Amino acid sequence: MSQIVLHTAMALTSASLYGITWFINYWAFLGLEEITGVNWVFLPAGIRLLCTLLFGFWGTLGLWAASFLIATQFVYPEQFVYGLTVSVLSALSPYLIYLSARRYFGLLPSLHNLSPQKLLVLCGAFGMLNAIFHHSWYWFSDTNSSSLKSFVAMTTGDIVGAVIVMYALKIALMLFPKAKAKAISNNH
Repeated sequence: MSQIVLHTAMALTSASLYGITWFINYWAFLGLEEITGVNWVFLPAGIRLLCTLLFGFWGTLGLWAASFLIATQFVYPEQFVYGLTVSVLSALSPYLIYLSARRYFGLLPSLHNLSPQKLLVLCGAFGMLNAIFHHSWYWFSDTNSSSLKSFVAMTTGDIVGAVIVMYALKIALMLFPKAKAKAISNNH
């Protein structure tokens, strides 16, 4: 597979997963929304972290594209600059966590060297960084509530969403080889 096709597939996979998860989260947890775009449970945060850890820059590019479309067409249709900025921040925070994980944890492309403890650190750091970025913009732009409660809600929602997605995937991957080995042993 050529690099262009591979990179495009990474970006499109990230964009699709994020978009689908965003809309599922929107309808499933609408009652937990603190302010527009800030939710006490935000599963798309886990998709952002996962896709960035798996696909690096190309995952980030796909996440930005999906975030941009959602922000400018659905969440803030009358505020293009606001939506553009929020989408950049949404893609930037997991990418900075990815770069930090590569540097400080020696993150491998397979992610197999991510222990549960390291994964929890990444989820927490991502949730905090994302909330700091977004609430700095909210405060600077003065177009959205930048209260302590919305900051705590975003931090909590992003960490909870990231932990749910990342640990669900980790558990599923741990169970898959066992199921495969069991199927092989049953055939013999």
